[in-house]
Order: sequence, then C-alpha cells, then structure tokens
Amino acid sequence: MPSKKPIEISQLFGQAGQSQQIHQLKSQIEKLEVEIIQLRTNVFSSEEKTTLEQQIEQLTNQLATQGGIHEIAVNLIDPDPAQPRQTFPQLVIQERAESLRRQGQQNPIVLIPQLDGRYKIFDGELRWRSAPFAGMTKLKAVFLPKEETSDEVVVFEGQLVSSIHSQKLHDLDLATALIRLIIYKYPDLSGREDEIPKFLNAFINRLVRSKKLQYLALIKDSDLMTQQEWLETSDFKEHEEHEIVSVLLGLQLNPVSINNNIFPLLKVPEDLKTVIRSEGLETSKVRELNKLSSEQMKIDESKALMIRTQVTNRVIEEKLSLSQTKTLVKQTLEQYSTSNSKAKQNKQMDKTIKDIQSINLKILEQTRLIKLRQVLQEKLDEIKTLM
Repeated sequence: MPSKKPIEISQLFGQAGQSQQIHQLKSQIEKLEVEIIQLRTNVFSSEEKTTLEQQIEQLTNQLATQGGIHEIAVNLIDPDPAQPRQTFPQLVIQERAESLRRQGQQNPIVLIPQLDGRYKIFDGELRWRSAPFAGMTKLKAVFLPKEETSDEVVVFEGQLVSSIHSQKLHDLDLATALIRLIIYKYPDLSGREDEIPKFLNAFINRLVRSKKLQYLALIKDSDLMTQQEWLETSDFKEHEEHEIVSVLLGLQLNPVSINNNIFPLLKVPEDLKTVIRSEGLETSKVRELNKLSSEQMKIDESKALMIRTQVTNRVIEEKLSLSQTKTLVKQTLEQYSTSNSKAKQNKQMDKTIKDIQSINLKILEQTRLIKLRQVLQEKLDEIKTLM
C-alpha cells in the first residue's frame, strides 16, 4: 500500500478562537504533528519532505504577518521544561552558534508571551541556547497568543512537531514524548508509565503468535476509518492495549518499531541517558554500550558503571563508528568473561587443594596410594614446566 501524502497544512486544528486567522495558525501547528513524525519514520519521499518543510516556513511567515517580527532580549526568554525535546548536545549548540555568527538568524523563533512580561519558547530552543555563544543578546521572534495556546495537550503536540522538524528527536526523547502523549490522551494510564511498554509488548507478542503481525505495517498507513475498524476488531486483551496502539496508529507510527526500537531506551541506565542528553549519542551505540551490564560481565553494579563510563567516554572522545563501538564492547565483554572464568577456576582449585589436604592416607588401599602418587607427580611435573 503506498504511503499517504502529507495532509495540507491548511486542513489542520479545530474551529476555536475568535480570530479566524489566528485559529487557522493554531490549527496548522497541531496538525503538523502527524506529518513531522512521519519525517522521523521516513514515511515520506524527499519531494514530500521538501513540500512539508515549505509549508512549515509558510506558517512562520503567516505568524509574522499576523503579529509582526519582534526583537526580544535573550534574557527575557525561558525554555519550556515540559517540551518533548530534552537532548541538546554541546556540539550541536556550537555548530548552530557558528551558523548564527556567520549567517545571522535566518528564521524567527516562536514565543508565547507570559503575563509577567517574559516569554516562553514554543519553537526555537536550540537557537536560543546557541545565541549567547554567537554573541547575540536579542533574537527575532514571532508570537503565539497565550490565550490561543492554553490547552496543555495542544501545546505539547505542537512542540513535538516543531522539535522533530528543527532537529530530529533522539529516540529517547521520542519514547518519553510518546509516553506523555498517551497519558495526556488517556489519563487512566497516569502513574503507570512503566506499564505502557509492557502492554504494547504483550499485544505485539499476541499478534506474533496468531501470525497477524504483518497487518500492522499496512494499517499504520491506512485512513482513520480503516484504522478505527481494525482497532475495533483486533485481539486486545486489555483496554490499555487498545488505547496505546490507537495513539501510535493515529500518528502513523508502526507499533512494532516503537516496541522493538524506541520504548526499550526507557530502560537503559541513567548514566547512558545522561550521555544521550549531553552528547546526543546515537541509539545504535547506546544499545551496544548497554550490553556492558553487571549481569553480562558478572560483576557488581558499581564496577559495571565504572567500566561502562570508561568505554562510553572512549567512544565519544575518539568518535568511534558503530562498527568500532561493537568491537570495543565485544572485547570488553570477552575480557571480563575470561577474568570471571579464571576466578571460577581459582575458586575450584582452592577447593581441590583443601580436599586433597583432608584425605586420610592411612585408610587408603595400596593401589589407591600408588594411583594418587602418580596423578600428583604428573601435576608436579606440569607445575615445574609452567614455573
């Protein structure tokens, strides 16, 4: 089944708001969520992506036409701590700062005016973070009226759209954002964040057993009516499964891919999550580094953390490729596997020595004594050779 073309931005949001122009802008931002997430999952062709990017630029231009472009002091602007994108690697900030120094600010950021005279970022946090490094004290900005963005879900979805467009969300950010979006839409799952991946995994496993998994790839690109019919007739054991899958399909995301590649990142250790946030470490490398666990290396968690940190730092500092990272992780695992094997043999040897020392030779038959002396002599000869 061919993938659907991007929905025209002019079709977007709802009929709320007194100003039709402002309402249309709000609608456009919300609807972009589906389209931009499709960019993330490579649903669109390069031509379709170009068209969508042009539509996003038109949206910013319309905001500028509606309210004008303003110059706002950087120190009056605040980030939104609840926005989906949390990963801002220092290298990316430096690259954007250099771009701002050389070419200036090409596009205004989008702000929401606050009652205290300050502004909250709706779109453009990377430019805001980079501005001081470029020596900039002000940024060009357009405004979204606060009264038009009072719906928390609408704001969050719009930010999800904008952040994925300006710089693809890291898979960890996408995983976290999807959990939040599911809870926004289905509050019955609030406080049960850890259960959401489990519900999805249970449903996927049931489709595998029933040999119906292949239908998901087709359904995710179907129209809403077809998706709804499929959801109503599918084998959902729990209503939570239905809620989770309906959100993912509504975004035209493949639940199998989310289950296998995205949600597992929520379970990686905090040290790796910290590196993702600060360095933007790729998911493929994170998966490899995650193998350096206490369970895999048969060591305590504190030592595993130290080893994983050392290997991770080397991957970053030496800019190792995925292939090089895999080799380094494999070598590290083998090193500790060998070390554990030696430790096990040493422990076994200590037990053997004690067993020999405890033998009461006086009660052994002559033939047993001769056999024991022969075995011990052979081992003594091996020891002499080794030493």
